[in-house]
Amino acid sequence: MELKQLRYFKTIVEAGNISRAAEMLYMAQPPLSQQLKRLEKELGATLIYRHTRKWELTQAGEALYRHATAMLQKQADIQEEIKEIACGTKGELECGVSSSCISLLPDKVKACRELYPDIYIKIWEGDSSYLEELLTAGDIEMALMLLPIELGKYRFLALRQEPFVVVAPKTWQAQFPNSVIKAEQIVQHPFLMLAPMEGYAVYENIIHTFHKNKLSPKVVMECKDISTLLLLVATGTGISIVPKSELNQAYHHDIVAYELEGLSINVQPSIVWLKKPPSFQYSPALYRLVRRQVRYSKVSMGLFYQRNYMRVENQ
Repeated sequence: MELKQLRYFKTIVEAGNISRAAEMLYMAQPPLSQQLKRLEKELGATLIYRHTRKWELTQAGEALYRHATAMLQKQADIQEEIKEIACGTKGELECGVSSSCISLLPDKVKACRELYPDIYIKIWEGDSSYLEELLTAGDIEMALMLLPIELGKYRFLALRQEPFVVVAPKTWQAQFPNSVIKAEQIVQHPFLMLAPMEGYAVYENIIHTFHKNKLSPKVVMECKDISTLLLLVATGTGISIVPKSELNQAYHHDIVAYELEGLSINVQPSIVWLKKPPSFQYSPALYRLVRRQVRYSKVSMGLFYQRNYMRVENQ
């Protein structure tokens, strides 16, 4: 029994006779009658009583009509869902976000949900090196993270650079009366350092910037997680240097942020994905999302960012 036969039978029942059903199906009446007889023979049951002036569904015919209607509707639903997934308006998108970029996530998710409300989003959190492992293993399709040093296997879209600021406990405000802090002041206090991560240069850039000015911070602790680092600063453990965007997180009411005087340190958040996925094809949702970000970047970030930071390669 094929779906085509069920469609023929359903049309016959709804039309009330063979001739009208044949017209609705744009086919001749004899082949349609043969299809009905073949279906009855295959099922071993009479589906329609043929009277001179009217037809009547048998109990078996009523059951088949009910199932045929449900099966044909299911087929239509499957076709529609597959079409939506292929077009990128439905499906699943698995992405990761690093602690250093988590403040950028809400706007990206909101934009994605507004454009594609039927896409199911799964979010993984971890440091950038962990997200690289997930990308390589195929557990996620894309990541909002710091730009890796080695870019050979990645495609990426660089977002706007984030400056670093000095964060100090609010209880230390008397020691820092101005809105800016000099490097010479930083090295006089316990310094909480963002821990080094394989393949990333944030730690090295901070240390290099101090050494370039012939200074050395008093590093008393290292931590990869920025939220933990901010908690330690808030409780008076020491001062630190973090991306400015991270000040929107918790504990900001116990922390004061200062601009860096004489030090220029930035971080480069990016949307990153593999050039060659390990064992699957990327969802159209990923490409639609990235293409939209590219269009947005061209308008709002200007030619400078296009020349220096955008590296979205052809598919």
